[in-house]
Amino acid sequence: MSSENNLTDVEKTQKKIAVILAITFACLILLNFLIIAIVFNWADWVALLIFSLLFIVPAYISNASMVITGGGKPIDGGRNFRDGRRILGDHKTWNGLKGPLYIGIPISFFIFLLFNILWVPIKDLIIDAAAQGQYILYNDIKIFEFYFIGGEFPINFLVLIIRIVLASYGAVVGDLIGSFLKRRFDIKSGAPFWIVDQLDFALIALLFVSIPGFILPNLFMLPDFYIIIFLIILTPAVSVIANNIAYLIGLKDVPW
Repeated sequence: MSSENNLTDVEKTQKKIAVILAITFACLILLNFLIIAIVFNWADWVALLIFSLLFIVPAYISNASMVITGGGKPIDGGRNFRDGRRILGDHKTWNGLKGPLYIGIPISFFIFLLFNILWVPIKDLIIDAAAQGQYILYNDIKIFEFYFIGGEFPINFLVLIIRIVLASYGAVVGDLIGSFLKRRFDIKSGAPFWIVDQLDFALIALLFVSIPGFILPNLFMLPDFYIIIFLIILTPAVSVIANNIAYLIGLKDVPW
């Protein structure tokens, strides 16, 4: 870990921001839990957490996978925008776009395949819990069925593939938009662009995955208000808190 004396004044300020954001998002998650638990039930918050993760997990995996497969020729070809700054930068490469195809989509499909295999016992547990009145907000098994396995067999596999692909490449588009905005604000590659860095890929992925819900509402559910709000809190929270922990235990030189 870099010592405090080795940090510049700007980096010290960014470090303080990182800590403040980590505490803020941790408190927001706690507040979200308390509100859902009080207004509905604690089991509804657990269901909300699971639905949110299952809805967005292809985007999370695909966003990380672009780092693994990245490198090589930049997408913008080294060209500048009309403001004289790079369009995207050297770190956004054509190879990076292969990440979702080679890693994000296959892993995501495997995860949902496991849920399909385990769906019967999972379904029985949910039905029993619902019969005991544990679910108030999410008391319809169809909601669980959509998020866990994509709906009714066999059309559910088509639904899952569409969801996974849209979330994965929605994350790609969101990441590129974030990089474009970062260059416009003249923020160097590797420097933090708070909130935008943590949310760009997830918001666009959320938008992409929601599109089929407007076109085929009988097959695709739109994420409800609670899921959207929770993802807006959870996504940056995971990134900011994880980076702070990695910094504290010496895995990263800076907490971003």
